Amino acid sequence: MRVAVIGLGGMGKGHLEAVMRSGIATEVIGCERDPALARATAEKTGIRVFTDLDQLLAEATPRAAIVVTPPAVHASNIAACLARGVAVLTEKPIASDLAASAELVAKAEAAGIPFQCGFQIRYSGTMGLIRAAIEAGELGTVSHIRLTQLPGPIPKAGYMTRERTGGLFYEKLCHQVDLFRHLLGEPRRCLAIAAPRVISHYGIDDNCTAVFAFADGALGTIGFDTRRAVQVDGTVTPERVCEGRDAGHFYELTVSGDRGAATFDPWTETLDVVRYNHRPDLLTERVRRVDLRSLPGSYDMGPQDGDFLARVRDGKAPRYPARDALESMRWVERAEESLRRGGEWISAEAAAAAAR
Repeated sequence: MRVAVIGLGGMGKGHLEAVMRSGIATEVIGCERDPALARATAEKTGIRVFTDLDQLLAEATPRAAIVVTPPAVHASNIAACLARGVAVLTEKPIASDLAASAELVAKAEAAGIPFQCGFQIRYSGTMGLIRAAIEAGELGTVSHIRLTQLPGPIPKAGYMTRERTGGLFYEKLCHQVDLFRHLLGEPRRCLAIAAPRVISHYGIDDNCTAVFAFADGALGTIGFDTRRAVQVDGTVTPERVCEGRDAGHFYELTVSGDRGAATFDPWTETLDVVRYNHRPDLLTERVRRVDLRSLPGSYDMGPQDGDFLARVRDGKAPRYPARDALESMRWVERAEESLRRGGEWISAEAAAAAAR
């Protein structure tokens, strides 16, 4: 089947590579508004590249499209694809505001068009191992997920603006909100509070702490940390630069239960599973250490894109339909609202009542 990748800069390159190596697309087509980038991509890959989406949709008639444009134009690009019956996998967020996201989900469902949002961390080797440890009972009852989010290289001025991204959670932390839902189910309430901004040319908060509380008392906490921003030029000693596939969003993660914990260390690309509360001497023991370098990384597009395209080809619904992502986006918006209110708790019930 013919597949279009819309937006060929940044993450678009990763999606294009993933689609081309998936073996599912009979033809891959690109769309890029920047003529120079469009021309360079066509020359490098040998694919057809359009600079106008409407022309691509009319002339190339793809069966599926992957939208990798800036969030501010997600809605218009997705709507154009849906209007022609094209299945869509979009980069996060669905759109840069909740109302537009909900409208797109409703349109896709009404038309029966496959639609998924790219929360690809669910497909990573790390998440697969953690879920397996939880399901095997190794961690016991999970009570806390702690995640420290670190940024990649500082983008140019004008990149991190509310108009372009929607906000801190829309741009940087929505993957982690989705991860909490993936492992713990639906939160009941959340709060988020930000320290004064560090990176002066950002138009959104860059240091933030957020807490998501769940029905059984479990917590998911996020700390956003700008320390990685000063390490990417190699001048910091000791040098702990992690580039390549992890050059963008980058995080440290611990999932804790009453029997043990699983800790992801991105610096060494390992996952440790430890066990406690069972030895007479009260010591904790490491059950195993897993080298993750041979497994799909958190930002490897291959497993997610391949799964989506295979399901479209086979006439199946997406594994994680966009409506599920919409629920993550609702919690993203609640976290943004808590930021605006200086750290107030926002519950699902209160947010629903305010929306009525």
